[in-house]
Amino acid sequence: MMRSLYDSRDTPNLRDDILKFGKNTHTVVEMCCEGLDAQLQIREMIEDSPSMTAFSSAKSALYKEGLFFFVYCADEISPEVRSRASLILEVG
Repeated sequence: MMRSLYDSRDTPNLRDDILKFGKNTHTVVEMCCEGLDAQLQIREMIEDSPSMTAFSSAKSALYKEGLFFFVYCADEISPEVRSRASLILEVG
């Protein structure tokens, strides 16, 4: 999802990929969470507003205007993801 200080520079970084599109764009990101651990890893990414403590500057924060996250959960939806969802479709 997001590269840490210990990762090499060529490590994929979804947050940076989204930021490359720039402001005033519409972006859809599909995520597949195979388990509850995966859901916990994306909880800050899918929040309505960025957590500034997670970023070094406002320039690196991921603002959510024009951004839609589609999250497929193979397991039960965790409370962390459920509380951040705008729409939940349960199949089965």
